[in-house]
Parts: sequence; structure tokens; C-alpha cells
Amino acid sequence: MFPRNQGLAGRLNAKENATHLIKGAKDTEEDINIETRKAVHFLKCENCTYTVKGTLIKLTIEECKNVVIKIEDKILTGTVDLFKSDNVSFSSDRAISLLSLENTKSVKLRFQNPEHFSSMVWSGDDDLQLHLGDDLHSFSYSELQLTNPNLNPAINQFKTTLVNGDVRTEAVIRIEGGGFPMTRAEENDHIEAERNKDEALRGSQQPEGDA
Repeated sequence: MFPRNQGLAGRLNAKENATHLIKGAKDTEEDINIETRKAVHFLKCENCTYTVKGTLIKLTIEECKNVVIKIEDKILTGTVDLFKSDNVSFSSDRAISLLSLENTKSVKLRFQNPEHFSSMVWSGDDDLQLHLGDDLHSFSYSELQLTNPNLNPAINQFKTTLVNGDVRTEAVIRIEGGGFPMTRAEENDHIEAERNKDEALRGSQQPEGDA
């Protein structure tokens, strides 16, 4: 059996090997070919343009400024995280299920095919633009705070979804015990679905011949 500290080092190395990290790049234009099943993390990059090719696990953009990032292939988890960044343009040729944004400014999210966008959760973001085909949707946390000064980015999030072709933005709540961020409407749908499952289960367990 390996010593405990050696096992920990092995897990840390495995995590590092599973991530393609681009850190501190400046004034760069590059195509990046990713090995299958690796996450991609852009950290503190400035004035850069990247085209990411190959299947990746997830994408993180953190503390970047003036960067353009295009994803050509599939993201296995369908998730993109974007934190503390300024003037970022992101586009994807594949479906993205969830974008998470926090404390960003002047971010542009571009989906030539609107059906490739599903949802985004955001807080503390200003001048946020969502391009779905030819349609532009703009969001600003500071503008929401003008009408509700009690909003706190550390606590209050919003979720934007595409429902039957319509873009809908609602406050995020948390289901009991934590879990995936959802809106009040999604919570009601979840409760109704659980109720229907319970009724179907009770019906299947009812003995034959009972009234």
C-alpha cells in the first residue's frame, strides 16, 4: 500500500493531468488541439484569440481580459464557467447546457444556432450580451440593483433559459438540501413531476380488485 501522502500526490497529479491550463498568455492567436477528456482552463490571459478543437470535459475562463474564444467541438459536460473577466467573446458550434458567470464585464456569448443555448446562471455581471442567431439579449446586474438595492451578487443569482424559443430570466432559488440552481417556475415543475411519480407508484402498488 502506498503511503498516504504519496496517494494524495497521485490524486493531485491526476487532476493536473486532466486539465489543459493556459495561464498568463498575452498577445497570442492560436489554435489549440485538446486531448480527449481534458478540461480547459484559461487563467489571466490578455489580448488573446483561441480556437479550441477536440472534445473537452469543461471550459473555465478566469480573470481574462480582451480575449476571444471559439469552441468547435463538443464539451462533454456541456458546462462553461466564466469568472472575473473583462471583454470576453465566447462562441460555440456545439450545444452548451449551462453557462455560469460571476463578476464579469462586457462578455459576449454567441450561438449562431439558438438551439445550442440552454441556460446560464449569472451574478454581478454587467454589459452581458447573449447573441442567439440574429437576436441580441442584454443583461446587467447593476441595472437590476437600481430597482432592488438589496441584491447581493454573493447571494442573489439569476438564471436565463430558452423556453419554446423565448428567453426567460428569473431569480434563482435552491431546492431543499442544495442542488442544481433552479427558478421558482422550475421548482414548481419539479414538485409537480414528483407528485405525478408518487401517484403513479401508488397506483401500480394498489391490489387488483380494490375499488
